[in-house]
Amino acid sequence: MKDAAETDPAMARVLGDPEGWLLDWLTAAQLPKFNGKGTLRVVREVGLGAWLSGFSPLLLNPARDRALRQREHMREEGVTPLILGRVGYPHLLAQLPDAPWVLFAKGDVEVLSRRRPVAVVGTRKASVVGRSAVEALFDGMTGVDWTLVSGMADGIDAAAHRFALDRGVKTVACLAHGLHAVSPRSNRYLAERVLEDGGCWVSEYRWGTPPSKYTFPARNRIIAGLVEAVVVVESGDPGGSLITARLGQDYDRRVFAMSPTWCAEAMRGNARLIREQVAELLHAPEDFPLAMAWKAAARARPDFADEAVGEAHLLDLLKALDPYSATPFDVLVEGVQWDPKALREQLLQAELEGWVRCWPGDRYTRTLR
Repeated sequence: MKDAAETDPAMARVLGDPEGWLLDWLTAAQLPKFNGKGTLRVVREVGLGAWLSGFSPLLLNPARDRALRQREHMREEGVTPLILGRVGYPHLLAQLPDAPWVLFAKGDVEVLSRRRPVAVVGTRKASVVGRSAVEALFDGMTGVDWTLVSGMADGIDAAAHRFALDRGVKTVACLAHGLHAVSPRSNRYLAERVLEDGGCWVSEYRWGTPPSKYTFPARNRIIAGLVEAVVVVESGDPGGSLITARLGQDYDRRVFAMSPTWCAEAMRGNARLIREQVAELLHAPEDFPLAMAWKAAARARPDFADEAVGEAHLLDLLKALDPYSATPFDVLVEGVQWDPKALREQLLQAELEGWVRCWPGDRYTRTLR
């Protein structure tokens, strides 16, 4: 069986000479058209060295000089480059089809390998209700060893980072620019606290890259890729948090949205995510660790039917349903061995009572109560 170096020329030098490959990558990132999809496909086929050899020394030499200076700055500032395919690269992020070849990290990179990473995101214009919801979410996670990932933006992101620091939860700040600065500047002190408390900053952008309207949406895929679940606390419609949520869905992450208030303009995005079945509804913050199976739920005895037979049927149905993996209707029919019409009626009644949830594709899960 061929190894990665034989099947992927772009990764061959990574395995044998990661420092040399990194300098090649920093050099290539400053040359015209390197970030185009077509160019990246060619680079993956022939390797960075072969692609760079096609440039004249007039372009290549200045780019190499800038790459060397950037690498020196990163060493001086304690920035660690994590290369896709090498030890230390976050394993969840590596699963993405569009994972960055290099992820730059500052601080304790071990945080990226901690258990239960969760993205908590929301609007920059957080309301009092939204900030209170963040605090309640942290209250609900009491006793759970988890890691916060957020974007260090104003509003919900900043509130999540502050609560994490105050509660002793390790935190990762995913930035939409190089690690030479923090944007917005008003969060610089908060970001420094993240490093002081054993967290880290990460970015796919090389040293000196400024933020732009393009880097923030691209950054959202890193947030979604680093975690097991995305929690949207408060989002308008449209909103950047909706991008993170949809990316999380694309990457097979669990996506949750806090229960929206019908009169709250700032939570229309939450309502849309739930309506379009992108996100699972969180009735209360303490439901999140239960849904993720990070806390054991005390099962209440259902008061579903007046007749003993009807109640027994419900218990059989609930035993056949998994709360974390949707079960197709056909599989349920075989599992409980009921008449399909009777099962359909029982499912509908159970859904109205809040014991069952129906998902696209005629699939069902048990609701954690």
